[in-house]
Amino acid sequence: MQPSINPNPLQFVSFENKKMRQHLFFLILLALASTGCQSHRKPSLTGSRQISIDSTIAPDSTVTAYIAPLRDSVDAIMNEVIGTSPEEMFADKPESPLSSFVADLLREAATKELKELGKEQFPVITVINIRGLRAPLPKGPIKVKHIYALMPFENQMVTLKMSGEDIKKLYQHIGESNGDGLSGGSFSFADQSVKNPKIHNQQVKDEAFYYVVTSDYLATGGDHYTIFAKATEKYESSQKIRDLIIQHIRDIEKQGSLIPVPENKRIEMQ
Repeated sequence: MQPSINPNPLQFVSFENKKMRQHLFFLILLALASTGCQSHRKPSLTGSRQISIDSTIAPDSTVTAYIAPLRDSVDAIMNEVIGTSPEEMFADKPESPLSSFVADLLREAATKELKELGKEQFPVITVINIRGLRAPLPKGPIKVKHIYALMPFENQMVTLKMSGEDIKKLYQHIGESNGDGLSGGSFSFADQSVKNPKIHNQQVKDEAFYYVVTSDYLATGGDHYTIFAKATEKYESSQKIRDLIIQHIRDIEKQGSLIPVPENKRIEMQ
């Protein structure tokens, strides 16, 4: 049971004697009066001195000793090898192996989560902003710190239910933006319009519904994805995208496989 909270701050402390309560009220009134008297005074700068913070300043031994075990723990976590990439992967427009890889793993994670919730009746696509992928994945061993560099934000996975009509508008925005990360769908963009919009290799139907998986940043209109405001349903996952990337790469490593490098075409700019 939660304790009740008294809105009167003066009653947080019990005073057994009336004189003590009177003294307290007198002190409060005095403090308020003092504050009121000083409210018209404006602060002024009487002097300044520049202090350089560089290598000439010796570290404080007490602080260094205090943070050493914390730093060592963080280093151990960040330097853990979680997988292996057969080549260096960059994020680039209109699409790239890295953006496709991240979009694919998010679609897989969302499909699993939707199934657990009993909401798997609609086809699922994923859209991520390439500008949100801030670093490449290097060739060779992949460490936790590489994923933090790739995805430094605390973005969460969000699933939106959208009509086929709005999916076409979504594709239009992606085309006008010269591409973005896409999984589960495809289209061509020519003469400033979308051609042949598909989801799971089927033509997008205006009256049908689909699930779009993205980040909470894009879901709230980031990078001008205002079309997401037309979603008829919104499910916010508790899972962070960065954690999903780390777990997915770990799962690949457990299977004894290398990180896949997607090569299939999803967005064709003409």
